[in-house]
Amino acid sequence: MTTYTFRWKPLFGIGFISGFIQVTIGVSMYLTGIYFVPASLFVSILALAACIAAGTRWYGRHVLDGHTTYWSALLAGAVIAVCTGLVYVAYNVVSVSFVYPHFLEDMVQAEFARRQALGMDASQAALALETLQKETTLRRLVAENLSGFVRFGIVLSALTAIAFRRKARRVACARS
Repeated sequence: MTTYTFRWKPLFGIGFISGFIQVTIGVSMYLTGIYFVPASLFVSILALAACIAAGTRWYGRHVLDGHTTYWSALLAGAVIAVCTGLVYVAYNVVSVSFVYPHFLEDMVQAEFARRQALGMDASQAALALETLQKETTLRRLVAENLSGFVRFGIVLSALTAIAFRRKARRVACARS
Protein backbone atom coordinates (compact mmCIF):
# COMPACT_ATOMS: atom_id res chain seq x y z
CA MET A 1 0.00 0.00 0.00
CA THR A 2 1.31 3.43 -0.94
CA THR A 3 1.15 6.27 1.55
CA TYR A 4 0.49 9.74 0.18
CA THR A 5 1.97 12.73 1.93
CA PHE A 6 -0.34 15.68 2.25
CA ARG A 7 1.18 18.61 0.38
CA TRP A 8 0.18 22.05 1.59
CA LYS A 9 1.72 24.38 -0.99
CA PRO A 10 -0.61 23.38 -3.87
CA LEU A 11 -3.61 23.76 -1.57
CA PHE A 12 -2.54 27.23 -0.51
CA GLY A 13 -2.20 28.13 -4.19
CA ILE A 14 -5.70 26.81 -4.94
CA GLY A 15 -7.04 28.71 -1.92
CA PHE A 16 -5.43 31.95 -3.03
CA ILE A 17 -6.85 31.53 -6.54
CA SER A 18 -10.26 30.90 -4.98
CA GLY A 19 -9.82 34.02 -2.86
CA PHE A 20 -9.05 36.13 -5.91
CA ILE A 21 -12.13 34.72 -7.64
CA GLN A 22 -14.20 35.78 -4.61
CA VAL A 23 -12.63 39.24 -4.67
CA THR A 24 -13.44 39.59 -8.37
CA ILE A 25 -17.03 38.54 -7.74
CA GLY A 26 -17.30 40.92 -4.76
CA VAL A 27 -15.94 43.87 -6.72
CA SER A 28 -18.23 43.07 -9.65
CA MET A 29 -21.29 42.87 -7.40
CA TYR A 30 -20.33 46.11 -5.66
CA LEU A 31 -19.78 47.99 -8.92
CA THR A 32 -23.08 46.74 -10.35
CA GLY A 33 -24.94 47.74 -7.19
CA ILE A 34 -26.04 44.28 -6.09
CA TYR A 35 -23.47 43.63 -3.37
CA PHE A 36 -25.86 44.53 -0.56
CA VAL A 37 -28.79 42.53 -1.94
CA PRO A 38 -29.30 39.55 0.41
CA ALA A 39 -29.34 37.11 -2.52
CA SER A 40 -25.77 38.11 -3.41
CA LEU A 41 -24.60 35.91 -0.53
CA PHE A 42 -25.71 32.89 -2.54
CA VAL A 43 -23.50 33.93 -5.44
CA SER A 44 -20.50 33.91 -3.10
CA ILE A 45 -21.50 30.55 -1.61
CA LEU A 46 -21.94 28.99 -5.05
CA ALA A 47 -18.55 30.34 -6.13
CA LEU A 48 -16.96 28.95 -2.96
CA ALA A 49 -18.61 25.57 -3.57
CA ALA A 50 -17.35 25.50 -7.16
CA CYS A 51 -13.83 26.46 -6.07
CA ILE A 52 -13.76 23.83 -3.33
CA ALA A 53 -15.07 21.12 -5.65
CA ALA A 54 -12.75 22.03 -8.52
CA GLY A 55 -9.77 22.57 -6.23
CA THR A 56 -10.31 19.30 -4.36
CA ARG A 57 -10.71 17.43 -7.63
CA TRP A 58 -7.54 18.96 -9.07
CA TYR A 59 -5.62 18.28 -5.86
CA GLY A 60 -6.82 14.68 -5.73
CA ARG A 61 -5.93 14.01 -9.35
CA HIS A 62 -2.65 15.88 -9.67
CA VAL A 63 -1.16 15.81 -6.19
CA LEU A 64 -2.63 12.66 -4.64
CA ASP A 65 -2.50 10.74 -7.95
CA GLY A 66 -6.21 9.92 -7.76
CA HIS A 67 -6.06 8.44 -4.27
CA THR A 68 -8.44 10.83 -2.56
CA THR A 69 -10.03 9.70 0.68
CA TYR A 70 -12.92 11.35 2.48
CA TRP A 71 -10.52 12.85 5.02
CA SER A 72 -8.02 14.14 2.48
CA ALA A 73 -10.86 15.72 0.46
CA LEU A 74 -12.34 17.26 3.63
CA LEU A 75 -8.99 18.67 4.70
CA ALA A 76 -8.24 19.95 1.19
CA GLY A 77 -11.59 21.74 1.01
CA ALA A 78 -11.18 23.22 4.48
CA VAL A 79 -7.72 24.58 3.62
CA ILE A 80 -9.07 26.06 0.40
CA ALA A 81 -11.91 27.72 2.33
CA VAL A 82 -9.60 29.20 4.98
CA CYS A 83 -7.19 30.55 2.35
CA THR A 84 -10.12 31.96 0.38
CA GLY A 85 -11.37 33.71 3.51
CA LEU A 86 -7.95 35.12 4.33
CA VAL A 87 -7.55 36.59 0.85
CA TYR A 88 -11.05 38.04 0.98
CA VAL A 89 -10.61 39.69 4.37
CA ALA A 90 -7.26 41.13 3.27
CA TYR A 91 -9.17 42.62 0.35
CA ASN A 92 -11.80 43.93 2.83
CA VAL A 93 -9.17 45.70 4.90
CA VAL A 94 -7.42 47.28 1.91
CA SER A 95 -10.56 48.23 0.01
CA VAL A 96 -12.46 49.69 2.97
CA SER A 97 -9.40 51.51 4.25
CA PHE A 98 -8.17 52.95 0.95
CA VAL A 99 -10.45 52.33 -2.04
CA TYR A 100 -14.06 52.43 -0.83
CA PRO A 101 -13.97 54.53 2.36
CA HIS A 102 -17.77 54.92 2.26
CA PHE A 103 -18.35 51.14 2.07
CA LEU A 104 -19.37 50.69 5.72
CA GLU A 105 -21.85 53.56 5.50
CA ASP A 106 -23.27 52.06 2.28
CA MET A 107 -23.64 48.80 4.16
CA VAL A 108 -25.48 50.53 7.01
CA GLN A 109 -27.81 52.34 4.61
CA ALA A 110 -28.58 49.13 2.69
CA GLU A 111 -29.45 47.25 5.88
CA PHE A 112 -31.49 50.18 7.20
CA ALA A 113 -33.44 50.34 3.91
CA ARG A 114 -34.03 46.57 4.07
CA ARG A 115 -35.42 46.87 7.59
CA GLN A 116 -37.64 49.77 6.56
CA ALA A 117 -38.96 47.74 3.63
CA LEU A 118 -39.86 44.97 6.06
CA GLY A 119 -42.04 47.43 7.94
CA MET A 120 -39.86 48.77 10.72
CA ASP A 121 -41.82 51.10 12.97
CA ALA A 122 -40.93 54.78 12.45
CA SER A 123 -40.38 55.24 16.17
CA GLN A 124 -37.63 52.60 16.07
CA ALA A 125 -35.88 53.99 13.01
CA ALA A 126 -33.50 56.40 14.75
CA LEU A 127 -32.40 53.81 17.29
CA ALA A 128 -32.01 51.16 14.59
CA LEU A 129 -29.85 53.46 12.46
CA GLU A 130 -27.69 54.42 15.44
CA THR A 131 -27.24 50.77 16.42
CA LEU A 132 -26.32 49.78 12.87
CA GLN A 133 -23.75 52.58 12.66
CA LYS A 134 -22.18 51.49 15.96
CA GLU A 135 -22.10 47.80 15.09
CA THR A 136 -20.88 48.10 11.51
CA THR A 137 -17.11 48.22 11.83
CA LEU A 138 -14.24 46.97 9.71
CA ARG A 139 -13.21 44.60 12.49
CA ARG A 140 -16.68 43.06 12.59
CA LEU A 141 -16.88 42.85 8.80
CA VAL A 142 -13.55 41.02 8.66
CA ALA A 143 -14.50 38.64 11.50
CA GLU A 144 -17.89 37.82 9.99
CA ASN A 145 -16.51 37.32 6.50
CA LEU A 146 -13.69 35.06 7.67
CA SER A 147 -15.92 33.01 9.93
CA GLY A 148 -18.51 32.75 7.15
CA PHE A 149 -15.99 31.44 4.65
CA VAL A 150 -14.66 28.94 7.17
CA ARG A 151 -18.10 27.72 8.33
CA PHE A 152 -19.60 27.43 4.85
CA GLY A 153 -16.32 26.07 3.55
CA ILE A 154 -16.22 23.23 6.06
CA VAL A 155 -19.82 22.27 5.30
CA LEU A 156 -19.19 22.46 1.56
CA SER A 157 -15.95 20.50 2.00
CA ALA A 158 -17.76 17.77 3.93
CA LEU A 159 -20.37 17.49 1.16
CA THR A 160 -17.70 17.53 -1.54
CA ALA A 161 -15.68 14.91 0.31
CA ILE A 162 -18.72 12.60 0.37
CA ALA A 163 -19.03 12.93 -3.38
CA PHE A 164 -15.35 12.13 -3.87
CA ARG A 165 -15.60 9.16 -1.52
CA ARG A 166 -18.62 7.77 -3.39
CA LYS A 167 -16.84 8.27 -6.70
CA ALA A 168 -13.78 6.42 -5.39
CA ARG A 169 -15.96 3.48 -4.32
CA ARG A 170 -17.65 3.33 -7.76
CA VAL A 171 -14.24 3.35 -9.46
CA ALA A 172 -12.97 0.61 -7.14
CA CYS A 173 -16.09 -1.51 -7.79
CA ALA A 174 -15.78 -0.98 -11.54
CA ARG A 175 -12.16 -2.18 -11.48
CA SER A 176 -13.10 -5.38 -9.61
